[in-house]
Amino acid sequence: MRVPYTNKPDILPEFRSATPLFDPLYHSTRVLLGFTQGLFKILPKGHYRWSPNMEETEIVITDQDAITAEAVSHTPAILTIQGQASFMNVAMHSRETVNLSTGNQVHRDVVTTSIMFNCVSRNGVEASRLAWFLASQIKALRVFLQRNGPFVRIGHDVIIGAEQPNKGLVNDLVDGGAVNVVVSVPYFLPFNWEVREPAFIHDNTRVELHQQVLNVEDDTVSSFEIKNEVNNG
Repeated sequence: MRVPYTNKPDILPEFRSATPLFDPLYHSTRVLLGFTQGLFKILPKGHYRWSPNMEETEIVITDQDAITAEAVSHTPAILTIQGQASFMNVAMHSRETVNLSTGNQVHRDVVTTSIMFNCVSRNGVEASRLAWFLASQIKALRVFLQRNGPFVRIGHDVIIGAEQPNKGLVNDLVDGGAVNVVVSVPYFLPFNWEVREPAFIHDNTRVELHQQVLNVEDDTVSSFEIKNEVNNG
């Protein structure tokens, strides 16, 4: 039996502030994927129990991986797909405050997006059963997700779709007859950023004073530097 297995890069806590490439959408998908795996991991054996061991697992739970009809015929699967995202512009210019010590403008906004759980099986009843279990658990544990995850709001509007063809999720030249039931979960993420005040970008300011004394032909020139204590400590 062929089953998909992918190694995802770790998300370290320092990545959230140390790198501009940190993707909160990808991070939230990882959180919900781990949550789903945990739900099925605690189920008793013989009831779609998930295991990280691909030879022992009774269900495949992964992110955006096409699976084969051969794999679905032996083991159902749940595939997550991240939906589109948009900023809500909750305030004028999304401005929250101004940092008085630096002059930087602090902005805050909310990102609205969704995630789709594709419950794929050879049997429509089995796919619907998996979809109902997952949707009901997200609804019941929405407070847990909101407190422990990066979400502002999640689990209030959970949508269970009707049975439909796999639509490319099963990677075979011949349609194996797999059935897909989609669970759509909208959620909101907080996002904040800070814009540096241009006047504080430079390090030092050099000042030159030209003084002319009466009855003296030459000017007196004095100069000094003003250190930017914000950037240099």
